[in-house]
Amino acid sequence: MKEVQFNSIFADSINQFLQLRAAVLKEKTIAVSRRQLKSFDDYLSANDIHSITKDAVDGWIAGLHGSDSTIAHAVCTIRTYIGFLVGSGIEAYAPDVPKQHDGYMPYIFSEDETARIIETADSYPSRWNNSIPYMRAMLPVIIRIALCCGLRISEAVCLKRKNFNPDSGILTIEEAKNGRQRIVPMHGSLTGLLIKYCLAVGIPDNPDAWLFPGKNDSLHVESMKIYFRFAHILEKSGITVSKGKYERGPCFHCLRHTFVLRSFKQLETMGISTDNSVPYLSIYLGHNSLKETERYMKFTTDMFMDEFQKFAAFSGGVFPEVCYED
Repeated sequence: MKEVQFNSIFADSINQFLQLRAAVLKEKTIAVSRRQLKSFDDYLSANDIHSITKDAVDGWIAGLHGSDSTIAHAVCTIRTYIGFLVGSGIEAYAPDVPKQHDGYMPYIFSEDETARIIETADSYPSRWNNSIPYMRAMLPVIIRIALCCGLRISEAVCLKRKNFNPDSGILTIEEAKNGRQRIVPMHGSLTGLLIKYCLAVGIPDNPDAWLFPGKNDSLHVESMKIYFRFAHILEKSGITVSKGKYERGPCFHCLRHTFVLRSFKQLETMGISTDNSVPYLSIYLGHNSLKETERYMKFTTDMFMDEFQKFAAFSGGVFPEVCYED
């Protein structure tokens, strides 16, 4: 990994702060904090700022881009760093963390769109995958796993051969968000496809092999490598949608949202009530709570009015309304 260079007069203290956090936090979390601090450091350096005043912090915040939660997380990191400075005897302004609006609306792929995505992935040209030996073989498999099992991309790329049981058709997720391990049953057709894939990449009897290797067998493929290629697949499939407020537009993670909607609709047609299906989906998805699952059920009402109303009726009885006073 390329070393990040900090250039402001606070460079040394930023490095010290990151070293302290590295002792108690995961590397992925440190990598995010490093990028956020780099943004703050670049702003201080570019504007020749020698003291962290309210104007300096507000100026940096004004230039941030992304969702409310992304900006709030970045400000939270800087606020923690400033607390470190204050604790070291350096005077600095600590900003309030901006309020977040839970208005995010995911993009749900239609049946026609998913068919086009899979068709494009299955015919993905080899010449675009020279840096990743098995990319052409793994792309269709990873996309199907996300669409049919609702896995996060980080969960999929961290799978090893031992995490796949070809006899039972079960995936064991060990590297999950919030450290929650779980088992994920698969449809027989997907199990069969994964068996053929393991044979194709030469790992059927190697339990410690990465299911989706990167440039070499010692590392798994990077999530961003899949994200970039999936974006290219969307483009080649003719799926481009203008984004509104709180919308990130179609992306790989939307496969997980699409899985949730389809599962919800399928369970309804099977006569399984919302009261029973939602807790089941929550466990299957590896969520910490039903409140987290609720965010995945926020569909565009114009497209999925029936599903929206059914889940709204369910969640209204589970999650009490909370009133806040300014």
